[in-house]
Amino acid sequence: MSAGRNMKTGPLPAQGRLALPSAKQVGFTLIELLIALAIFAILSLIAYRTLGSVFQTREQLNAETVKWRDLALFFARVENDMGALVNRPIRTVDDINAAAFCLSGFPVGPNEAQLAFTRLGFVDASGSAAAPQRIGYRGNPAEGKVEMLLWSGLDQAPRAAPQTYAALNNIRSVQWRVLDRTGNWRSDWPPAPASCNNPDKSAPAYPLAMELSITLSSGETVTRQIALRAGNGAVPGTTGGTGGTGTTGGSGQKS
Repeated sequence: MSAGRNMKTGPLPAQGRLALPSAKQVGFTLIELLIALAIFAILSLIAYRTLGSVFQTREQLNAETVKWRDLALFFARVENDMGALVNRPIRTVDDINAAAFCLSGFPVGPNEAQLAFTRLGFVDASGSAAAPQRIGYRGNPAEGKVEMLLWSGLDQAPRAAPQTYAALNNIRSVQWRVLDRTGNWRSDWPPAPASCNNPDKSAPAYPLAMELSITLSSGETVTRQIALRAGNGAVPGTTGGTGGTGTTGGSGQKS
């Protein structure tokens, strides 16, 4: 027979076949996929909580920064006012003489202030000073703020009302006290028998110092003492400005 006839046909030997991987060698098992997903979920949850904690901490720091910045600016405003006091009594809307510096220890009406005073006018960019102004402050705990009242003039027209602005927000209470010439702290000025609407021209126009205590809505109580002028001169033994500051926590006690 010829060589072509001697060739046998049939399946290829095993060593000549293309070896295919078994099913166990392809991909992952269901258990392995579930374990991987569980690990990924745990890591994602940890990352989410960590990121959320970072954002929350940043928001709290920003809120604390704004709170203490606003408080510092308010104290600076009051100190600036106390440094520009001028002994100029006024005429009220009821045509009554009122003292240049008044502190009321009683609740006040919608157009009245707990602390009212006459101060020099603000200096503009050109260096010119405006006319003296009548300014007041009062606490409004119901709305959580300290309000500033600004009258249009010293001698007020009938039915004239002051403009009211929020000077400080997020407060729980505010208290004012003044130091009289006998060294006693009091919640009203001028001292009896005089009053805001019945000043004694022979008595000192100003107390020696003023104390302002503010309890914030977060619970801290901050106290600032400011030395005031005695008539037309400085208070003996002081240089004016801030006498001291104290801060406490939610107990409400002054440090």
